[in-house]
Amino acid sequence: MPTKTTKNGMEWTVREGYEKVPDRFGPDNFLSGLNGRNYTLVKENRVRSVASMPASEISDSGIHIKHFKRGGYKDYIKHLFVPTKARTEWEVANALLNNDINTALPLALSEGKMSLLLITETVTRSEDLMEFCKVNFEGNLAEDKESEKRVLLDKLAVFIRDIHEKGFCHYDLHAGNILIRFKKDRAASDYDLYLMDLHSVKIFKSITIRKRIFNLAQIFNSLSSVMTQSDKLDFVNSYGSNAFGNITDVNELVRQIDVHSSGMRNTHYRSRLKRCLKESSAFSKKKVAGMKLFFRKGYDTDSLLKLIEKHSNILVNYDSAVIMKRDSKTVLTRHTFKDKTVQNVVVKQYRVGCPGCLIKNIFRGSAGRKAWVAGNGLRVYGFATPLPLALIEKKVLGIPTSSYLIMEEVKDSLEMDRYILKNFNNRLETSQCKEEEEEEEEEEEEEEEHLTASPSQGEEKISSLDSKPSLLDFKKKKAFINSFATTLGKMHSHNIFHHDLKTCNIMVKENDGSCNFTFLDFDKVSFSEKITVRMRVKNLTQINLSTPRRFNVADRIRFLKEYLTRCNLMDKKCDIVRAVVNLSKEEKILYVSLQGDVTEDW
Repeated sequence: MPTKTTKNGMEWTVREGYEKVPDRFGPDNFLSGLNGRNYTLVKENRVRSVASMPASEISDSGIHIKHFKRGGYKDYIKHLFVPTKARTEWEVANALLNNDINTALPLALSEGKMSLLLITETVTRSEDLMEFCKVNFEGNLAEDKESEKRVLLDKLAVFIRDIHEKGFCHYDLHAGNILIRFKKDRAASDYDLYLMDLHSVKIFKSITIRKRIFNLAQIFNSLSSVMTQSDKLDFVNSYGSNAFGNITDVNELVRQIDVHSSGMRNTHYRSRLKRCLKESSAFSKKKVAGMKLFFRKGYDTDSLLKLIEKHSNILVNYDSAVIMKRDSKTVLTRHTFKDKTVQNVVVKQYRVGCPGCLIKNIFRGSAGRKAWVAGNGLRVYGFATPLPLALIEKKVLGIPTSSYLIMEEVKDSLEMDRYILKNFNNRLETSQCKEEEEEEEEEEEEEEEHLTASPSQGEEKISSLDSKPSLLDFKKKKAFINSFATTLGKMHSHNIFHHDLKTCNIMVKENDGSCNFTFLDFDKVSFSEKITVRMRVKNLTQINLSTPRRFNVADRIRFLKEYLTRCNLMDKKCDIVRAVVNLSKEEKILYVSLQGDVTEDW
C-alpha cells in the first residue's frame, strides 16, 4: 500500500517498505543531486533523463530513476486536468502487477513544480527484447536457433494476448519496450517478459480489433529484421485468430497487419528526416559571423569552422594534393580531423553560379541543405553514407550564397566500377565454376532468349557480350549481385530515389564475406511519395550503363531478376527489362577505372 509524505517541500507517494526513498532524491535538482553517487545515465534528452543505481539500502536489485521535465506553464495547466507521465506510469504499473502482468515494481513518485520523478526497482538479468532478437536471430539461422526464435515469438504472442484480454493497450508497443528477463542466466531458455515505458498505456474495458491489429503491427515493425512471413503467420496463430471477429483468415490478418506496419515505418522515418535541422538529442544549430551552422552533437564547432577557412585557403593556393574535385558547381577538399572516431573529413562546397540559382535558393533552400537532410535521412532508413558532421551556410540578405557540407571520408572502400574491375577480372574458368554457372543460368536462359530473339541492331550488340562471365569465384560474383539487388530494392521500397545512381557514386566495402554499399552524392537523393516504374527504369539503366563489361548479359539478367523479386515486380518483368534494354542500346558503357574514364561498346 502506498503512503503519502512530504520531504523538503516535495510531496511523495511511496510504496510501503521504501520510506527511505524521499530522503535520497530531490526532483527539481535531479542530476546535481546524483553527483558523487554511483550511478549510470541511461538516457538524456529534452523530455526526460533516466539513470540507474546499483544495489543499495533502498533495493537489493538496484533502482531506475526517471526524471520527467515539465514543458512550461502550458504543460503545468494541462496536468491540472490529466495525469502526468510519471503519475500514469505509477498507476499503470500497479494495475499491471495487480493483473499478474510483469513490469518493473514502482517504489516512489514525486511531482514537483519543475519536474517529476519516478523510482522503480531494476529488472535484473534482463535485456531489451529488440536488441536480443537482433543479436541472436538475424540472418540465416541454424536449426536450434530457429527453434529458439519460434518459442520466443510464441511466448511473446501469448504475452500480448494476455495484456489485451486484461484491458491494456500500449500505444508504443515495440520490442524495445519489452524486456526479456532470464531466471538464471542469459544462456538459459527459462525467461519471462516484462512490459516497460508505461506512460503510453491506456486501460479499457475491452480492446477493439483495431487496437489489437495496431499493437501487432508495432511488434511486426520493430522485429521486421528477424520475422519472416512464416513467423508472422505462426505469431498470429499463437495470439489467436479468434480475437479478430469475422476476420478468421490468418493470411488476411497478416496482410492487414503488414499494411499498418509499413505505414508506421514510413511515418516514423519521415518524422525523423528533418531532425538534423532542429535542436534534438543528436543535432544542434547556431549562427556564427553571418553563417548558419547545423551540426551533429559531440563535435567541436570551432574545429568545424576552421575547416571552411582551410578549404578556402586551399582553393586560393590551388593545392592539388588535397583538391578531390573542382567544377563550376562543387568543390571537394580532403582534410585531417582530430577526433576520436573521425580521422579524415571531406568538405564539399556548393557554389551558386547564376542569379537564377540564388532565386531558387530563396524557395527551396541551398543544395548543401538538401545534401545535409538527404545524407542524414539515408542513415535514418539504414543505408550507409559518409557520416555528415555539419552544414555551414553563408547568406547575404537572408539568401544562401554558398554552402559547405562536412562529412567523414569513406575508408577501406572502392567505387563499385573499380571494385568490379579489381575482383572480377580473371579470364580463367575452372570446370567447377562453369558447372555452377550453367546451373544458375538454366533458369535465366528463357529470359535471355526473349531479349535476344530477333533483336534490333542495338539489341544485337548487347547480346554479343561474352556468353559466360570471366570469374575466379562464381559464388562471389553471385553473392555480390544479390546483395546489391537487395540493397537497391530496399531503397526503392522505402520510396528513396537517387537521381544519379551510377556505379562511381556507390562505394563497396567487403565485410566478413559480404559487401556493404555506401552511397555518395546524396544531394541528388529525394524521398518520394512513390517510386514509379519510370523511376525504377531510370536507376536500373544508370547502373547498367556504368557497369563494366566484365558483367555480361547473364549477370545483368540475374541482377534484374533478383531486384524485381525483392520488389514484388516479377509480373512487370518483361516491360521493365525491355525498357532498360531499349534505353541502354542507345548509349555506350561509361565507367571510371584506375586509369580514368573508360568507354566500352556493347
